[in-house]
Amino acid sequence: MKMIDLEMLNNICSACGISSFEETVGNLLKDEYQKLGVPCVKDGLGSVIASMGTEQEGPKLMVAAHMDEVGFMVKEIDDRGFVKLQTIGSWWSHMVLGQWYTIVTEDDRKYSALMGSMATHGLPAEKRSKTVDINDIYLDLGVASRQEVLDLGIAVGDMVTPQAHFEVMNNPAYVACKAFDDRIGNYIMLEAAKRLGDKKHGPLYLANTVQEEPGLRGARTATEMVHPDIAFAIDTTLAGDTPMNHNICSLGRGVVLSMIDSNSIAPRGLVRYVESVCERQGIPYQYAVFNKGGTDSGNIHKAFEGVLNMTLSIPIRYMHTNHSVIHTDDVESCIRLICALAEDMDKEVYKKILEY
Repeated sequence: MKMIDLEMLNNICSACGISSFEETVGNLLKDEYQKLGVPCVKDGLGSVIASMGTEQEGPKLMVAAHMDEVGFMVKEIDDRGFVKLQTIGSWWSHMVLGQWYTIVTEDDRKYSALMGSMATHGLPAEKRSKTVDINDIYLDLGVASRQEVLDLGIAVGDMVTPQAHFEVMNNPAYVACKAFDDRIGNYIMLEAAKRLGDKKHGPLYLANTVQEEPGLRGARTATEMVHPDIAFAIDTTLAGDTPMNHNICSLGRGVVLSMIDSNSIAPRGLVRYVESVCERQGIPYQYAVFNKGGTDSGNIHKAFEGVLNMTLSIPIRYMHTNHSVIHTDDVESCIRLICALAEDMDKEVYKKILEY
């Protein structure tokens, strides 16, 4: 089995990039694609779309993964220098208190800040038993006044992300970092491009999309640019293998074929086809059947006259927190599957899926 490029994965995940602030991530990915000789374009919202095999005949295959991570935006700076925040993406306030964050200024200066919380000593039982209202959270920069914050160049509208900490865990197949949702998908597409470099395949488009967290926006514009015949979204899905989470997905059991979420349902013929590819190639796979959450598939499948589409997922622990955990075997399974799908897809295969 091939080894995961942990340095590249760290670089992609540790970059700061909430929704509408994906330029750093996009430029990093664009540079890597171009090193491989893979041309890239950007759409009007900033999604980075790499293309391979476009001179070949066959149905257009698009794979999409979003670049944006959950985070915050500076909403207000009070007179004492505390920074109030607007959430970007969904957060549970229980998870953010006492954590370190990075504020990124317009000119790319970065400052560490601590998420404040109430003192626990003497906290009344009624408050202790409840989570803090997400609208009340704030960052503490360790300054004494609003002017000190302004002197740092921090302004309303600046990006705030969890502070990056990449960790290969005690079993080295388990890796922790911020932003695996969905930078792991961007890494998978980049790695697939490397492995497909000298292989024959039909038209393949790798769409690194923007603004998924607030509404799948980049998926819509990227799909408009590519006009694919068939598409797969790569994203993360909730792992249910911890003492506090229970479902049918587990780390280390393979790529997840997502059957349903809140805004898309995988076509039966496409699911059966992907299963058959996994079986032929010996690729481990598992299923997710959750009607919560959503992925880029939610906008892709509704475009034009309808796009044949489903989601392939990486199981993840502690999604939408400062540190999530993945298993590298699942990542490898997804890379292998994307490569196999690209090499297998042709007019006859596409026709059979449609006629299922």
